Amino acid sequence: MMARQRTPHMGKEVDIIKEKLDIADFLRSYLQLIPAGRTLKAICPFHPEKTPSFIVSPDKKIWHCFGCGEGGDILSFVMKYEHVEFPEALRMLAERAGIPMRNLSPTQEREFGVLYDMHDAAAEFFRAQLRKNPKAEQYLKGRGLSENTIKEFGIGYDPLGDGLTLALMEKRFSIQDIIRAGLSARIRGLNRDRFEGRIIFPLHNPFGKIVGFAGRVFELPSGQKEEDVGKYVNSPETPIYHKAKVLYGFHAAKTHIAASRTVFLVEGHMDFLMSWQSGVKNAVAISGTALTEEHLLKLRRFADTAVVSFDNDTAGLRALEKGMDMFHALDFHVKAVSLGEYKDPAEAAEKDARFLAKAVAEAKPAFAHILGRYFPEGRETAMEMPTKKRVIAHLLEKLKRMKSAVEQGMWVAELSKLSGIQESSLLEELREMKDERKKKEESAPHKAEAQSRAELVAECLLLFAFADPKFSDIIREHKALFPERTRKSLEAENPEGREVLRMRAAHELQGRDKQELQREFQELLGYLELDFLEKKQKALHISLRTAGTKADEAEFSRITGEFSAMSKKIQELKEKMGRPAGN
Repeated sequence: MMARQRTPHMGKEVDIIKEKLDIADFLRSYLQLIPAGRTLKAICPFHPEKTPSFIVSPDKKIWHCFGCGEGGDILSFVMKYEHVEFPEALRMLAERAGIPMRNLSPTQEREFGVLYDMHDAAAEFFRAQLRKNPKAEQYLKGRGLSENTIKEFGIGYDPLGDGLTLALMEKRFSIQDIIRAGLSARIRGLNRDRFEGRIIFPLHNPFGKIVGFAGRVFELPSGQKEEDVGKYVNSPETPIYHKAKVLYGFHAAKTHIAASRTVFLVEGHMDFLMSWQSGVKNAVAISGTALTEEHLLKLRRFADTAVVSFDNDTAGLRALEKGMDMFHALDFHVKAVSLGEYKDPAEAAEKDARFLAKAVAEAKPAFAHILGRYFPEGRETAMEMPTKKRVIAHLLEKLKRMKSAVEQGMWVAELSKLSGIQESSLLEELREMKDERKKKEESAPHKAEAQSRAELVAECLLLFAFADPKFSDIIREHKALFPERTRKSLEAENPEGREVLRMRAAHELQGRDKQELQREFQELLGYLELDFLEKKQKALHISLRTAGTKADEAEFSRITGEFSAMSKKIQELKEKMGRPAGN
């Protein structure tokens, strides 16, 4: 009946945090909370809505959204909102509560804390080594990075060999933990630095903690070639680093993204750094991995517009079109920036910092760029009919994925002008595409079992039970009428589940007229009783036919009597409810 997000159970640790942090005060840093009796309500951050259905119970220290079904405690909120795993959420809340992690959870500190500490120590080592290596430092400055930017983002260098591994062991980190962190690897019986000979870019989680590194090749061990080792190497997946969730520069850029509601998405570390340095501070880099839904979900919380850069060729067009589908699925407005003669944002910023800022500010809707490639002269061009049909179908397929009907309508009108095909024809084609998709969705097997009408009515009655003890007593007297699934909810000894029902009752029934509530309760109870009696009547009807075929007069007579009595009872109930007796 109710969906709830689970968090890894660590009762003692979570309970200590809950005692220290007031859930309402904490959530106010994320949401605008409005008083609603003993509870608070807000617009849910996890699904689009206009009327608040996100309810917080300060007494029970839990939250629940009655729009999307998400719910839980303060820890589950941080995990879901920030898209972080349990250790990061626990650490963040521990720091907020002023509790050292080693005091809160020695086990968690050994498992995760040592990784954070090790990455901090490694970052310090890399920074120191960069200062000792003029060639590596000069390479970065030659790429256009200033001293301030190098320091701000902690860029470093790892010399060839096992220097980092030995430095970490000197700080009493075990070789097993160093290998587990992905900072060292065993090669031909020797422990070598994973990032040896590379320029180092620290990777941060949303709270600014270093969770991994990316290394760009600068020097090669003897006998190796760049194609053998890869231009870039990232940290492997660890308990604190998940590449599908990390965006390079996000920890620094998120406030700028939120302020502008726009994110400039770039590909590499240098693209981000040079964009930031040139004043475009709402940028993030994918950081050497494919763009994922996790990335976009994180960004969607802060932005509704995504600006992307693309290469002005066929491959660039394909990449732009593919990316648009992902963005439109989450209702982003997508713009594309044209870099002109420059190959990427890093080069544009290096050659002319003002050019990049201006190009991003003047970015045009991405679909305009796509139309410009298929209709380069800004008007209908000579196309064979089969080619034109394929192009139109392809472009309508892209429009179909746009969630905004306003955007769709605008681009259909533009496509009509460029293609010479009537707008009404294009709209009809688009509708048919949507209808076909809807048919496929409807014909697909449903995983979730649909609720019957009786279950929906019973669920509403449960709310009355939690709104007023008087209703609760009546419901318990009539619990035999309730479907089994709902009856279990009524009888279950689950304090948190009962509190969620109480919050929902307050949310939906608060402020209603008492007489109106009484009438609605009686009407719902009547519906439930009628459904119960009609099911029994159907069962008797089947039994009646069975008894008739067996020529058992006594049994047939008994069931006939029951059936008649049941029919009379149903008729009386319908009349009482004001419904036609035949319905």
